[in-house]
Amino acid sequence: MSGSEGFEAYLDGIEERVDAAIPDAAFKAMEHLREVAVSRTPLESGDLRAGASTVNAIDKSGASVYYPGPYARYQEYEILRHEVGQRLYLTSAVETETPKVLEILGQEIHKAMQ
Repeated sequence: MSGSEGFEAYLDGIEERVDAAIPDAAFKAMEHLREVAVSRTPLESGDLRAGASTVNAIDKSGASVYYPGPYARYQEYEILRHEVGQRLYLTSAVETETPKVLEILGQEIHKAMQ
């Protein structure tokens, strides 16, 4: 076997490890986003905060933060007075946490490449 074939096999191995790491990396990054969004979510009974979850895509290509039902959309977008929490709780978390989400993804993918 020549040196270039060994190198190509090494690169193929990295690609496989990175592909395998993507679902967990995405989940970990979105879990961070969920935690921040929940801390900003309006609090009346706690049901909305408790309903937030992090879910992997069916095809394992990524992950997302999920709040169930129309009530979550109502609290996110309507101009309401909240004693605890804020409107745009998820949107604002995406805006402020994107650098951290990218950092988490980068760290997890880097670990897979070693």
